[in-house]
Amino acid sequence: MPRLTTTDKMATLRKRQEEIANQLKLLEAREREQARKDDSRRKIIAGALALEHFEKNPESDFGRQMFRLLDEYVEPRNRGLFPNLPAKGTGTPKAAE
Repeated sequence: MPRLTTTDKMATLRKRQEEIANQLKLLEAREREQARKDDSRRKIIAGALALEHFEKNPESDFGRQMFRLLDEYVEPRNRGLFPNLPAKGTGTPKAAE
């Protein structure tokens, strides 16, 4: 087997370095994607719990605060997602059906 020159060794090592860098980028991207998925799932679960509590206890301190926040921040195009939420700024939540 012929002996590798210093230049050949450096080229081989640079190629390995590039491959490892690409593998690291891929793993880091997967890690970021999983973190985003975990964050979304956390928000979905917390939101579901908050909405369920709000619907069951609209007159609690939490319910009044939740209503105020929804009333203040939910855009008109999204208000239909909250059936007990009246038109913006019109008062109290509608009775749960």
